[in-house]
Amino acid sequence: MNKEALLKELEIVKADEEKDKEYISKLKRTKDKVKYLRLVKGYTQRDTARMIGITERHVQRIDRALKCR
Repeated sequence: MNKEALLKELEIVKADEEKDKEYISKLKRTKDKVKYLRLVKGYTQRDTARMIGITERHVQRIDRALKCR
């Protein structure tokens, strides 16, 4: 992959992340935000925590609760 293609891919990822942040800002419950980012979009626990503004441990707890259902 050449440099231009890589930069374009990074721009797309950044744009998607901005759209995801905009979408989760409309959700009220933290659990719903985590569910969307983790299950629908496939973000890591670390990225999910960073985007929502909570700790990674909090994301882990919510993940565990979602899997028990």
